[in-house]
Amino acid sequence: MEAKRSVPYARTEFASLTGVPPYARTGMRSRAGLKRTAFYPTIGAIATDFKLHNTYLKPDQFTDAVEEYWACRKVAGLWDVTGEEIIEIAGPDALPLLDSLVPRDLTRMKDGQCYYAIMCYDFGGIVEDAVLVRFSAEKFWWIGGPGNSELWIYAHAQGKRVTVTSHLDTIHVASIQGPQSRDILQKVCAADLSRVPFYWSVETEVCGAPVVISRTGYTAELGYDIYVPVGHGAKMFAELWDHCRPAGVKLAGSRALNLRRMEASILNFGHDFDWQHNPTQVGLGWMINESKGGYRARDLLVRVKQEGPATQLAGLSLAGPEVPIDGDRVTLDGRDVGFVTSATLSPQLGHPIAIAFLETPATGHGTALRVVAGDRKLAATVVPMPFFDPERRLSKV
Repeated sequence: MEAKRSVPYARTEFASLTGVPPYARTGMRSRAGLKRTAFYPTIGAIATDFKLHNTYLKPDQFTDAVEEYWACRKVAGLWDVTGEEIIEIAGPDALPLLDSLVPRDLTRMKDGQCYYAIMCYDFGGIVEDAVLVRFSAEKFWWIGGPGNSELWIYAHAQGKRVTVTSHLDTIHVASIQGPQSRDILQKVCAADLSRVPFYWSVETEVCGAPVVISRTGYTAELGYDIYVPVGHGAKMFAELWDHCRPAGVKLAGSRALNLRRMEASILNFGHDFDWQHNPTQVGLGWMINESKGGYRARDLLVRVKQEGPATQLAGLSLAGPEVPIDGDRVTLDGRDVGFVTSATLSPQLGHPIAIAFLETPATGHGTALRVVAGDRKLAATVVPMPFFDPERRLSKV
């Protein structure tokens, strides 16, 4: 359907006779198909196991997930994390629009700062979680997964002086994560990375390519996400890999990433929670600002936070060696009290761990539970999350 006229900002009026919206077309796409990332010329020559993430073919592993995990823990791992979608909100109303959608107080953000953030539907369910990057009061990036953020933001942009643009197909994302990531990346980066604090960003160059770097990641290790225009991506990634390889960095895939994110209790939208869950249920009640007014679902979110949820996420430690699978029932004294959302064998801890949705009375630390795995009942104990490095010291060095 063609727009009736092209205008710089979205409008809410609809043409009364034709039913055609008079605002400009957006870059929203149908999320279908199979595409290769800008880094595929390097990755495709090495990886043999792939997965599909938000329409992009991504490496699942290169050699062995545990080997790649330990490379990240001891030196650094290099990932292609394209598919984490960048939605740009730009224009004079960018800040007030986002501040009306996000429970955190965005007026406190500084240029270059990043926030971990969520948006919620009017019934309290989570639209998605993301890293929000502020470039200025008139330009932000919402960086999330394949959720419904683009549609939600765009719907509320009507009548506002903003444009909403997805960069899923125009900016691709690499990530270097691990204790030596700063020293290794610094040698090919124009900016002084020692001056970029945790959850801040910088516009700079890597291997001569224009990039945005955020000191963020999905590993809870020291690390950096690198956002590069597609036209520069193949050359930058190839040169970055040539630089990283002699330092002991390994290319890593989604399986290794999942091992580390599980130990760090970094939640996976669509896996550990989705639109059916509110922030307090999933441990994100701290984002709900009770003194800030005027954001979507505010009264409902505050009430649930104050009253407490009936069910919530909790960490489980299992004696092992069997690892539960997603959806396995969890019981207390023979009665179902929840189900597993994610589970893995932790390389650091040496035994299985799981994240589960449980009835709140069953979430007390030390509570003895059973996980029903087929015809077996696995002993489990409720433990604090994160399972490892609870103060996130590794990512803040």
